[in-house]
Amino acid sequence: MGRLPVAVALGALFNPLNSSMIAIALARIETEFRVGVVAVTWLAAGFYLTAVAVPPLMGALADRFGPRRVFCGGLVMVGLTGALAALAPSYPVLVVARLLQAFGSCATLPAGMAIITATAEKGRPAPRVIALISMVLTASAAAGPVLAGFLVSLWGWRAIFLVNVPLAAVALVPALRWLPKVAPVRRRQAWLPRPKPALLATYGVFAMVNVVFYLAFLMVPLWAQRSAGLPPHLAGLLVLPMAVSAVLMTPVAVAVAARVGMRVVLLVSAGLLLTGSCVMFFVGPVGVVLVITSLIGLASAFSQFGLNSLVFVHADRNETGLAVGLFQASRYIGAATAASITGVLYAPETMAPSGWVMVTASTLILLAGFIIPVETSDEESCQKS
Repeated sequence: MGRLPVAVALGALFNPLNSSMIAIALARIETEFRVGVVAVTWLAAGFYLTAVAVPPLMGALADRFGPRRVFCGGLVMVGLTGALAALAPSYPVLVVARLLQAFGSCATLPAGMAIITATAEKGRPAPRVIALISMVLTASAAAGPVLAGFLVSLWGWRAIFLVNVPLAAVALVPALRWLPKVAPVRRRQAWLPRPKPALLATYGVFAMVNVVFYLAFLMVPLWAQRSAGLPPHLAGLLVLPMAVSAVLMTPVAVAVAARVGMRVVLLVSAGLLLTGSCVMFFVGPVGVVLVITSLIGLASAFSQFGLNSLVFVHADRNETGLAVGLFQASRYIGAATAASITGVLYAPETMAPSGWVMVTASTLILLAGFIIPVETSDEESCQKS
């Protein structure tokens, strides 16, 4: 596969990792700063809302000024904001540091995929490369609460921010050594996306997928700590099946796509999401929670690979950074929606209110799976040629 995809994957993991680690720390941060559940969930929602606007900007900057420069600059910013957040003396300072962290972590994926696309032989990343990136994104998001659980239990909530400093330094070394310089796109269109219905549909479905995904792993740790009385490290372990499922099932998603087509991948994902959402109504025993997180993890492996692949099917090669940035933004439209819903619908004894939202979104995703374009149209092919 080569060193280039590995370097990109290492840099890309910071955004989903930091988007999910916060789930475990919210209870401790609320206690220390005495800001209330609704206010503290904005540490998650603020990050997600920032991540809606920033990735397209970073993608456009990568296309215009060179993706290698944007990629490495993002890693430096991740390290600096991690230190700032860990040292925050007040809640407002922590919020500001958290928002700046979103800027840095949002730069690496669109810039990295622009490099991969520019150096690909056929102008489109190979399925195994998309699978690697998808697996890292889904697994790091799901593994975030697990890592955060141990960090918070051992050293407090500030450790989830401080850990970014050494991790960013480690990721920066291969980035500087292995990422080639890619010539910027000297065209006005690099700043503006071309309105393509197929791309817009892909972004919309991915946003709904992440409403379901983030509702599950934001709600589960909160429920585990506040209702089931579990310590942070055990609450984090409840979402571990998401990461394990994502790692194990992504190669299966690649094989399914090669054998029976991408539409089947999307429909399998939707079916798994809907099943996991229905189980939310039966939460109580810890075993039921593990079933939910396992099903959501399986679904995420299929949806992340399938929808990520469609971006490169329908996007113009010269606008890869912007297209991937918009795809990443759609993730956080869903995530921000989920964080806001978590603050409003959280109930001490049941996850049923969130379950209704998840079932509704999953049903829409299933319907979309039957109609979303999965191949490049003749018109688009002519435009690209």
